[in-house]
Amino acid sequence: MSKKAFLIASDKSNSGKTTITTGIISALKKRGFSIAPFKCGPDYIDTFHLSRAAGCPAYNLDTIFENEIELRETFTHALRDKSIGVVEGVMGYFDGVHYKNFKGSSYEVASILGLPVLLVVDVWSSSFSAAALIKGIVDLSKNAQIKGVILNNVASEAHGEMVSKAVEYHTGTKVLGVVKRNELLALPSRHLGVYTAIEVEDSFYQRLGEAVSRSIDLDTILELSDVDIKETQIKIPPKPFKSAFIAFDKAFNFYYQHNIDVLAKLGFEIKYFSPLNNETVDNADFVYLGGGYPELFAERLSNSKSTMESIRDHINEGKPLLAECGGMIYLTKGLFKEGKFFDLGGIFDAKCEMTDHIEALGYVFAEGLEFEIEGVGHQFRYSRLIDVREPFALRIKRVDSNKEFFDGFIKNKAVAGYTHFYFSSKSNTLIKFLFGNDL
Repeated sequence: MSKKAFLIASDKSNSGKTTITTGIISALKKRGFSIAPFKCGPDYIDTFHLSRAAGCPAYNLDTIFENEIELRETFTHALRDKSIGVVEGVMGYFDGVHYKNFKGSSYEVASILGLPVLLVVDVWSSSFSAAALIKGIVDLSKNAQIKGVILNNVASEAHGEMVSKAVEYHTGTKVLGVVKRNELLALPSRHLGVYTAIEVEDSFYQRLGEAVSRSIDLDTILELSDVDIKETQIKIPPKPFKSAFIAFDKAFNFYYQHNIDVLAKLGFEIKYFSPLNNETVDNADFVYLGGGYPELFAERLSNSKSTMESIRDHINEGKPLLAECGGMIYLTKGLFKEGKFFDLGGIFDAKCEMTDHIEALGYVFAEGLEFEIEGVGHQFRYSRLIDVREPFALRIKRVDSNKEFFDGFIKNKAVAGYTHFYFSSKSNTLIKFLFGNDL
């Protein structure tokens, strides 16, 4: 089956991938195309922006989370009824967890799925030397073809022309876009990255798409984006016979769409509730407390007594719950922030404190210390547990270094920890512990 799809990569982080990818999606949507948005790697913040721009859920493509078969299924499933797949890369094009095979990189995803690649390069403070950088990347990309280059952060029209000529002459790769410095709107950032999509107005995406349309040759990109994909059998979810309550508001909104799809496949009707609005989880069969920014709303969350009490009842009744990072923080005794302490759920006898530096960043495998639980996931946090007065329940092993540490708690069927889990075959025993099902 022939479809159109492409991957937008870069030489390094902070070169403009997210802004340009989001703008391209918005511009193509305005032209009437239906877009399947994707994000390489474990990110959930950028993914949400891609979802907002496309008007449909964005999926992660991650070779640490999934094997090749699962990766292809995720891609083809999301693309099946769309006209174009637009994939944003992660970090630099080859950045992954191993220097020999670039495991976990955008390059690996493009190679497995046969995606043409567009390379975004920030050329501020450089000119002809950009050609050498791009040529090295093009030559190293043996299993995936780089079809074009987008020059970002260009100082002037003359600067863009200089760099474009050098790139095309020395690399044989066409320049498909020249984006001037400050030409595109930028998202504001905080400690975990850009602001979440729930905090951004629709007009931002519209204006970004209009700016991209003026600077990037979308027609040529579409001409270069033909791919062949294998059709997969669509599995129709069963009629819902139980309910999954998912926390979703400005404090909790870090989720993988794949996980929500898995819940539907397991027979859950998806419902959303807001701890910020003190909503309860009465009659829930499963509760999912994802990550987010609970520290920004600590005072309001400390007053969400009805939510906390309903979650406590849910856990005491032996019903399954998964709390990840910010969700786990919400279930501890409280949070220290800027010299103040905010009382929280008190389900687990531990406290958290915010720090001014990254406490953990990277892929992890989690293993239960007393329960048969294994799961793959990712940690990215600026907080840590302190004053822990109950045993940790999970052994965490970093994928890139095999360094181990302890984390998380289990009470009845409630699992809580800093790890954002991904529901793939690598997390089968976690799924079985929570739901009694295999994927």
